[in-house]
Amino acid sequence: MLNTYRLNAGQISVSLCEISFAGSDVKDFLQNQSTFDIDKIQDSTFQLISFLDPQGRVESYGWLVRWEEFFTYLVPSALLDKTLDRLNRFLISEDVSLSDGVEETFVFLIGPEAKKYARNGKSGLLFGENAYLVHSLVPDLPTITDHELALWQGLSGWPSFSGNDFKGDLITNQRLFDLALSFNKGCYPGQETVSKIATRRGAAYSPVLIEMLNPAPQGDIVSFDKKMGSAKHCFSWKNHYYLAADLLRDFRVEGMKIHFTINETPYDGVVRYYPLISGEPRKKAEELYDEATEDFKYDRLVEAEEKFRQAIKIDPTFADALESLGVMLGRLDRFQEAIQLMETLSVVDPKSVLAHTNMSLYLMKMGKITEAEEQKSLATVKSFQSFGDEAKRKEAESQSKQQQLLEWTRREKMFLDVLEIDPNDTLANYGIGSIAVEKAEWTRAKIHLERVINEDPKYSVAYLALGKAYKGLGEIEKARSIWEEGIKISAGKGDLMPANQMQQELNSL
Repeated sequence: MLNTYRLNAGQISVSLCEISFAGSDVKDFLQNQSTFDIDKIQDSTFQLISFLDPQGRVESYGWLVRWEEFFTYLVPSALLDKTLDRLNRFLISEDVSLSDGVEETFVFLIGPEAKKYARNGKSGLLFGENAYLVHSLVPDLPTITDHELALWQGLSGWPSFSGNDFKGDLITNQRLFDLALSFNKGCYPGQETVSKIATRRGAAYSPVLIEMLNPAPQGDIVSFDKKMGSAKHCFSWKNHYYLAADLLRDFRVEGMKIHFTINETPYDGVVRYYPLISGEPRKKAEELYDEATEDFKYDRLVEAEEKFRQAIKIDPTFADALESLGVMLGRLDRFQEAIQLMETLSVVDPKSVLAHTNMSLYLMKMGKITEAEEQKSLATVKSFQSFGDEAKRKEAESQSKQQQLLEWTRREKMFLDVLEIDPNDTLANYGIGSIAVEKAEWTRAKIHLERVINEDPKYSVAYLALGKAYKGLGEIEKARSIWEEGIKISAGKGDLMPANQMQQELNSL
């Protein structure tokens, strides 16, 4: 059922405590105290926010609702007392008063179709999906069960409405860091700690998912007698199990294969970043498109058509789905429907040659010779236009390559001047080596990049480039080995960008 809500709409009925604010300084107080930039919360919207202590630990989270200059804060009932204490503790001379927090039932409408049920509801994001906050259930709209709600929260990493799983950890160790914090806003309690952790090596432990073929229990995650994290809960989704875990930075690399034990039982898994499922229309449409093409391949034509149409409904500009569904219907001799899809495709992608080619074919099979010739002529015209566009692209590409060669020459001269003074300078050797990789001069790249690692074994980006040099030379096992070593070093330093890139290179092998 979860995909039904993601592709259409559902509603969630939850109990939250509503804290109302009054006074002339409310907006400034919230701006100075919360982790989110209040100026970015527009009228008639809601936003997940949090409040920290001076050490950066989360003391409260909830949904701030704004209409004009009025604000209310919806918090899980388990956090009400802690929240009121936190807010009052930092009220000094501001003209701000708080209500005691009344527990009420609120309804979130969620999914692409939610807007038409919302009436005057406040809009925002929930689990990465467009959602609306209203005060009563909508008749005939399916209500999301507790099990489905827990699964959606697990897949997206959003905090619970109950607050029962709340831990007063550093916000950098939680998904709230991604969901409830504005990185460029001014000071707030705990901001200095958050900034230091985020700009250095990152949090020691942070939440990820581990994709597995078998379920696993809660407990410490251990590898080679070293604790690498803790497992919180496990759930299933699309024929896989996913273990929600707080994982050590050394292993927090997207796509990394890990072997570990929990309670001395061995498991294998692959690290996945949140969110596992996306609320973005194009990504959801792409999921459906992939499933539809798989169904089509195995002659599950009814299922394929339904998924192609869902993909187009969610993203009407998705040219691949329009073309694929049109081709499928054409093969089924449903020519008029196929032609309508190709007409839409020609509007969505005015350069599409296949839209007119296919229309010509279908019109010909319908016996409409004149119309078919017209579409064939349009296909020819657009084909010539595409040749012209391709010629322009190649010319621009040629100019770009010439500029790149000039830039490489300039940079190489600069690095060579440094190497004349100090042949072992790591920055200059890395500069020459990385340029050689870009130019596919693999042997030259290998010489300079090996020198970098010999001088500085923790120069993480050099491992990425050296692996590419080994791969270019056909030394695949050396490439694999250097990338595996580089991932350990990069992840240990908190350099997750090169670590992720090396993991992608390993996966490609």
